[in-house]
Amino acid sequence: MIRINLLPYREARRAQRSQLLVLAFVGILLLAVLLYYGVYSIFSARVADERGKVQYLQRVTTQLDQKIASIADLRKKRDELFSREGIITDLQNKRDMVVHLFNTLARVTPDGVFLTHLRQTGNAITVDGYAQANDQVAAFMRNIEASRIFEKPELNIISKSKLNNEDVGQFTLQMSIRPPTAPAQSGIPAPSKGTQP
Repeated sequence: MIRINLLPYREARRAQRSQLLVLAFVGILLLAVLLYYGVYSIFSARVADERGKVQYLQRVTTQLDQKIASIADLRKKRDELFSREGIITDLQNKRDMVVHLFNTLARVTPDGVFLTHLRQTGNAITVDGYAQANDQVAAFMRNIEASRIFEKPELNIISKSKLNNEDVGQFTLQMSIRPPTAPAQSGIPAPSKGTQP
């Protein structure tokens, strides 16, 4: 009978299996490292992309903040210019007001009425004067009401007085200046011919 010793064969087979197991473990380890590196690379790329987007948005936000600040400055300058323009327009509209006031006052003052003092406070005008008769003061008030510049005449004081040894009525009258109408951009509309001022 032939005897075969299988021990070296089994030992060799065990050694081969151990090597295969070690190689499989090393392969799995390498595969896990590659997988981890791939996942890490993907997430790193996404994080870098998101950081780039955030930095871009921060730059855009900074630029927009600067533009908003410049727009606010421009609006402030615009409002200042509109305010100046309003003041200039108001002065332009009122520059002929004194001439119109005195011309109209001369036209509405009837014969026999003498004005001695005139005071203006804002849109209110106070007039002191003398009249030969009370009817003339009433006519003066009617003329004021009919004028285009003055309105709301109110007689404050009327009393008897002597002027050059004549009996006259001394009066104090208050009136208001009419606000300019919207169509008349140049301030006070010029009175048309043939109509009473």
